[in-house]
Amino acid sequence: MTPPQSTTPDHIVIEPRRPRFDFSDTPRHWLRDPYTSQFMNALSVFIPFSERTVIEILRKYRDRVSDPKLRAEIEALIRQEGSHALLHRQTNQVLARCGYRAVPAFERLQKAFFQQVRRCAPETFEITIPAAFEHFTAAIAKDFLRERDFWAGGKSNGALEFATWHALEEVEHQAVCLDFYLALRPTPWVLTLSLLLLWMPATVVSIYGVQLYLLHKDRLLYRPRNWWPYLRFVGRTLPMLLDSAWKYLKTDYRTWGADDEDLYKRQKQNLPRV
Repeated sequence: MTPPQSTTPDHIVIEPRRPRFDFSDTPRHWLRDPYTSQFMNALSVFIPFSERTVIEILRKYRDRVSDPKLRAEIEALIRQEGSHALLHRQTNQVLARCGYRAVPAFERLQKAFFQQVRRCAPETFEITIPAAFEHFTAAIAKDFLRERDFWAGGKSNGALEFATWHALEEVEHQAVCLDFYLALRPTPWVLTLSLLLLWMPATVVSIYGVQLYLLHKDRLLYRPRNWWPYLRFVGRTLPMLLDSAWKYLKTDYRTWGADDEDLYKRQKQNLPRV
């Protein structure tokens, strides 16, 4: 009998949802301050095509997965990621209309980069891509949920509700892409190398680069008094993007820990069902 390949706890159900959000009350800086807001806006720029890439790769190789539970989780993740991509495309269109006109150019640049990487990548490397992307989204999502005061302060608006929903679903399916990769290629060192040599540098340059562009359009960093808060923000968030890639080499590593389950349980009531 084939051993189970899914490591998602049995009581965690990956549920596709299609909620609606009212963005009419969303201020220009919808999180605690311009730095947190523009960081998340920069992340949004790259989400639609990243999610599309994850979906394409999972669909391409999913028939090789033998575990029925993992296959069902892959299908649910694909539907979740489709909803994420759709809403972030709409968000990016709003950013462009608000005067951040280079946003479509950044999206095209990302698309060209991903297409070139996949064109040159061997199959083993291509299969690591969904797990590599989920490495970052899970780390950001968990920090966003745990450190609410740092990110949101006391604000409340539709964009914040959207970000919270997305973060919760990223936690919900955080193990699926790693399980998918290990089910097809039980060689975690390839994932670790891909993170260290490509995806970590590319992610840091991309997100902070676009954040700098957005802050430039806000004319924020032309005032010396804003330099220290910005550098402090980078120092606070950079470790989140450089979260250990070596952990995947540990034979006893599991994506879901007791603290993750507790976080998900406490936050689940915020997940909309429609």
